[in-house]
Amino acid sequence: GRLPFALGLRGGGAGLPPWMRHAHRRLSSQRRFSSASNEGTSAQQTSGGIRGALAKYNALNEAHPTTTKVGTSVVILLFGDTMAQRIQHRSAAKTSEDGAAPAFRMDWRRLAAFASFGAIYTGYFQMHWFRYLQTVFPRQVGLKARFLRKDVLAPLLINQLGMVCVGYYPFFFAWTGFVRGRTWDESMEEMKKKYKLKLLAQNWAFWIPAQGVQFALVPSSYHILYVSAMGLAWNTILSLVTLEKIPEAAEELKRKKA
Repeated sequence: GRLPFALGLRGGGAGLPPWMRHAHRRLSSQRRFSSASNEGTSAQQTSGGIRGALAKYNALNEAHPTTTKVGTSVVILLFGDTMAQRIQHRSAAKTSEDGAAPAFRMDWRRLAAFASFGAIYTGYFQMHWFRYLQTVFPRQVGLKARFLRKDVLAPLLINQLGMVCVGYYPFFFAWTGFVRGRTWDESMEEMKKKYKLKLLAQNWAFWIPAQGVQFALVPSSYHILYVSAMGLAWNTILSLVTLEKIPEAAEELKRKKA
């Protein structure tokens, strides 16, 4: 008696008697509803968690704006350069003859250089710089989310074609060189060697679209959070492009080859 019953269930209940077919459909409908409800609850919990985190960040931002913005940029830059150092460590191991990787050792002065640069420029200076740009070019309320607007294009182009060229990169090479123990001449020589049109082109390819979204869509209270989050990817690229392989890893590889 069990086999026909099982075949009836497998065919969607078509092989069952009418009174059992109705019960089967009702049970299947309840299961689908329960599954959809569970998925909806999970999505709501995730969405609620994100909104809760943003609400807490906004509260901190309103109570302690400078500390919150500077702390945000420092934490994200620390994470980004730590990732970059590990990537470079694996890359250095691949260049060795036997392919054996030495033990990873953090370059703490380099990490401090990136973190302090993030605190000074990304967190503190850009907080006031973006505020000034939005004072000169106030956001137009009630317009559609379009990028070809004066309040979007003007601060975007002034920042990317002006401040980035004459402020961001010169300060980056000078400050990170200082923290890492280089002389002024060594830092300037490093900038001459690496600050070229290719680096600017890479910067514009990444940041012009990213900051277009920032000035068009992101509320001003979240500018530093947004820039820092986007900077997680960019600062990893920047550390890979502008800084040499980790000295400790390179020296250990040399000793192994000898």
